Formats: sequence, structure tokens, C-alpha cells
Amino acid sequence: MKLLIISVLLTAASAQIFNSTNYLNYNSSSEDNCENVLTVLKNRGLTTLLGLLAKTELDSVLGGLDGFTIFAPTNEAFEAIDSKVFQMILGSPDLLNQIILYHVVPPKMSPTWISALLFEYYLPTLQGEIPLRLNVYRKKGSSIVSGEIVTVNGALIFDSLQVCNNGYVYFIEKVLNPRDLAPDNTQIEVLKNNGFTTLLKFYEILGLTPEVNIFFRYETLFAPTDEAFAALPPGTLESLFANPRALLRNHFISGTFYKYGLVSGPVPTYSGLNVEVEVIPGRRRHIRQCQCCSF
Repeated sequence: MKLLIISVLLTAASAQIFNSTNYLNYNSSSEDNCENVLTVLKNRGLTTLLGLLAKTELDSVLGGLDGFTIFAPTNEAFEAIDSKVFQMILGSPDLLNQIILYHVVPPKMSPTWISALLFEYYLPTLQGEIPLRLNVYRKKGSSIVSGEIVTVNGALIFDSLQVCNNGYVYFIEKVLNPRDLAPDNTQIEVLKNNGFTTLLKFYEILGLTPEVNIFFRYETLFAPTDEAFAALPPGTLESLFANPRALLRNHFISGTFYKYGLVSGPVPTYSGLNVEVEVIPGRRRHIRQCQCCSF
């Protein structure tokens, strides 16, 4: 059975580029001795981001700011964007500005500050309308100051960050899209756009609207595909339609879990039952022997 894992308002994909363990390491013992943010980007070879900053004339803006944080996508992150989509973005100065500004947060966020976060935090950006979502995932039993993995909008923040005299640079694996956390990018819209027609019928039976957050908290959905429902024994789907809320409760878990937040072991659902998650290095996550086809 294939599943789509949906964290409310967002899906995430990734590619490993840097070492992802222990994000708290950084490359300067003193902020006063470190370069300007733009110099750091140049020294790290982030030529695509630097070119876009120059194209939008935001390089001069950032060069004059004192005290900010930038989440800097690698060259590989930009290469992962569909070429037609990337050309469309380049052809729209306003859209390009919005995307670049979405990677910049006004305050300086030290790794110490991030390590103090309990789980989830929303950050305002220079884009001005849509926040970033920061998640800290820890191993069971670890302390608050020993965060294991940090993501921003589901993108992995690599362990190699740079402290500069005018800000912090965190290197990330993907380009952040403000559309992902837009208020109208709801669970239902994500399901519609990905062809989950059978699962959507359960929402329709319950009269759920696009604005709904079913359990009124941060939540993640393990979403069965149409093929998964079609593979059920005869008569099973009809019995599930008779109790749609029970079906949904068995596929929701509390919290925002991007793929980096999932670890092997039981995960409690809102039904009170557990689902078994299996994480295989270098492969997709599995839920009760069910392959997850997307994150």
C-alpha cells in the first residue's frame, strides 16, 4: 500500500548534500573575526544564490543589514528545480524577489537559540506575508540542548553553519517556496492536487471544508493513495465509508513530522492505535510494511 505523508499545509522533498548530524557545529570561534554574509556565500561557492541576489539587487540590501539570518540553498538545491519552473521564476522579478526574501529572517538566530526550541516555531521573513516553519527533532531521551535534526519548511539544515559579523548563515538542501505555507494550501488542496480522490470522499462525507484542521492542533496525515484503497478486499471500502471519522483518526498523528522527524518504531495515531514506522537508510520510510511514495 502506498501512502502520501502530509504535514499540515506542506509536503517536503529532499536530497542529501552535506552531513546532517549535529547541526550545532559552526565555523567561527568569534563573530567579530568572521566575514560579511555575502563573503561567506562566495567562499562557500553558492554561486546560484549570489547570482540571484545580484539579479534582484538584494545583495546590496543584505550587505547593509545588521543582524539577520539567511537560510542559504546550495547550488544543488537550485538545480533540483524543474528547468521550466526555474525559467518562469527568473522571468518574474516580483516572484523571484518574494522567493529570495522568504529565505531571510530579520533577527540573528544563534544555534543556541534554536536548540532551546521544544518542537516547532514560526519565523517572520523579509517576504513579509508567510512565515517559515522551524522544527527540531530529537532522539528519544535526549535533552533540550542536544537537538539532533533541524528543518525549515521540511528542508534539512546542514550541520555546517557560519557565524558572521552581520548575521548567521544556515545552509539548506532545498529552495523554500512561500506557497507551501500559504493559508490556502490546505490538506484538502494538497490531496486534490495529488489525485487522492478516494480519501477525499471521506472528507466530503464528514462535510469538511478546505479550511479545516480536523483535530485543531499540529497534525500529520498518512494518506492512502487511490491504489491502496483499490487493493482492499471486496466490501472493505464500503464498511470504511460507514465510519469515515474512524478511518481518518487512524491515519493522523499529532505534530508536524517531515521525513527527517520520523524514526523507526511505533507512532500513536488519534485513534489510540499505533502504526509502525520503519526507517531504512538511503530508502523511503515504511508504515506497517507500506511504502511511502512521497513526503
